[in-house]
Amino acid sequence: MSDINMEKFATSDFASERYVKELARSCVGGEELQQQKEKIQTLADETANCLKKNVYENYMQFIETASEISHLEAEMYKLSHLLSEQRTVLTTLAHASILGNENAISRDSLDNHDLEAERAEEQRKNKLNTITEKVEACMNLLDVPDRNLLHEGDLLEIDAEENTALQRMHVYLFNDCLMLTSWISNRRGPMRYKFVISYPISTLAVVNVRDLGTVKQAFKVLAFPDTRVFQCNSFAIKKDWLDKFDIAKKMYIEKENLKQKKKENLDKPKPEVLESPSLSVEELPSPQISPLPEWLADATEELDVLIVERHFQKTYELMVSAQKTLNTEEFKSHPQRGDILKRIEQKQKALIEILLKELDVTHNWSPRGGLQSTRHPVLILNKFNMTSQACELFLAICSHTVKVHVKGVQLEGSINSYVKQVGEVFFCSLSDALTEFIALFPKNKLSAFIVWASMQLRMLMSQIIKQVFTPQCALDLVLDCVQSLRDQCMLFCEFGLDLRFQMNSCMRTPITKALREYKERIVDSMKTKVLEDKWTPVNMHTKAGVSKFLSQMESLGLILAKYIINETWVDLSSSTIWFAQSVITVQKVGLRLVTDDMMDVLDECIHAIFNSRLMLSLGNDSSYAQKNFKFILGTVMPLMLRCYKEEIGYDNEKLVELATKFGVAVTPPKKANITKYTSNEYL
Repeated sequence: MSDINMEKFATSDFASERYVKELARSCVGGEELQQQKEKIQTLADETANCLKKNVYENYMQFIETASEISHLEAEMYKLSHLLSEQRTVLTTLAHASILGNENAISRDSLDNHDLEAERAEEQRKNKLNTITEKVEACMNLLDVPDRNLLHEGDLLEIDAEENTALQRMHVYLFNDCLMLTSWISNRRGPMRYKFVISYPISTLAVVNVRDLGTVKQAFKVLAFPDTRVFQCNSFAIKKDWLDKFDIAKKMYIEKENLKQKKKENLDKPKPEVLESPSLSVEELPSPQISPLPEWLADATEELDVLIVERHFQKTYELMVSAQKTLNTEEFKSHPQRGDILKRIEQKQKALIEILLKELDVTHNWSPRGGLQSTRHPVLILNKFNMTSQACELFLAICSHTVKVHVKGVQLEGSINSYVKQVGEVFFCSLSDALTEFIALFPKNKLSAFIVWASMQLRMLMSQIIKQVFTPQCALDLVLDCVQSLRDQCMLFCEFGLDLRFQMNSCMRTPITKALREYKERIVDSMKTKVLEDKWTPVNMHTKAGVSKFLSQMESLGLILAKYIINETWVDLSSSTIWFAQSVITVQKVGLRLVTDDMMDVLDECIHAIFNSRLMLSLGNDSSYAQKNFKFILGTVMPLMLRCYKEEIGYDNEKLVELATKFGVAVTPPKKANITKYTSNEYL
């Protein structure tokens, strides 16, 4: 089996068919062929990655090259125009009479010229009438006296965003407009096409589209607010269309210049005869209009190129510079000022529409570029006094980004690890959004971000609550999930935005429900265990079991070494041990789970569990049952009262009342710990 050699593919005489034949002849069996195929595929992937990397590294050079080519095309057009004018002048001089006799043209030549003009006009009308007969619902082509057909042909329209084929169209290019028609599939009679739309030449801009993927030999027609892409069958056809568009544009510009000159000549005031003999007509001052700079005259066309090449910042700078220059005293009275400002305003509307589409999350926006990709559009929209629209679209992108990132976290393993990952992803996305928001928008828009962040947090909490607060989820596991979210929210406070109140308000109802459900399950289980208890010591069977039991109870705060008898026996009943573990766990977990405004719920649960257990012991006169009853009153209850006060700073009043009711000595709370107002000034 021959090895894959990269140099062999790079040779000029490489033939793929010959290489495949050699490879098939040298390989033994299908497995070896499969290995060669995988190597070639790996090489192809590496080559593709290298090409992509080179494209990304040299992307700005490609754009700059395209811009330079556009400038060169403009220069070539100017040069061609100058050559055409020189040719016209030379032709006129060659046919001019040397003696300057203007009456040298014979009558016959004039008659022949009139006949040719009539024949050309008749041909023009016949051609336009033929087009009208072919196109259904066609506009009246003879309305414009000097309208001529420059070019026509079939083109394939391509979607400007998806680069997919839309429909086949028959396009007519006249000297004053572009008419688009679609094919009639079930045609009857002479009608072959159906009129779609017509664009004036004055509003058109034609841009070359480079070959990319399946889209080849294409060009783009920009006619505000529409953008249409057409694909040709060959390079020659495409070149022909672009040349005809240039001719149509030149004819329109020459016509407009001629109209402008005629208008200036008509508007020019005739010189009046002055009575003063000291000032002759030749000495009258004539107003001088300074010509527009070349960059200013070509500003609108340059704006089209910049918009197509997606140089939005340069587009904005050119617009501002052009408007500022035209508003100076030098050009305020220039005849072309109003037209150029109007066209710049149209380009500005087109730019704003494109920027809004760039920030539209429903318009195929991808989160791969990150929020940094929105900087330039947002900053430019801010300069156009569209901060509110930009802020709304930016927050919609942030919502989409947060949703994608959170959705990317897979529910694998324990629910605690999943909640921790979701919290990290959510608050990291929120911090990125806040950092970018502060950099892009003024401070008076921060309220919009706070409202948005609160809404996003509520949506996240509603999703997590459905997964965490379930009857199957233990109370200590709920605490781990809630604590991880609170820790992430605490870290987010370093960015200057505290959402802990919103988070706690979202979890208030489910935590309250979880505590009460847990209380009911303990009370129901406790009744069964107390009734089924044999009231005998519990056997741990081994010393290791005893050690494990003591360590578990010690973690709850109970030191039960004195209750160990005969090395492996615990001198407490099974229901008593289960109750102590359950009620201490409820208090220990609950104190970390609830907030200050939910302490009454926790106190209610602890009181209900303890009261239920004590009431069950009142009806049992067994000596061993009474011993366990004393253990609950003498050991478990004081421990819980002490731990509660150490954790919170004040006593559990309901549990204190219960302890007093059953004769347990309780240290009264210190009234000095309660802050009192010295006056009613703050009440």
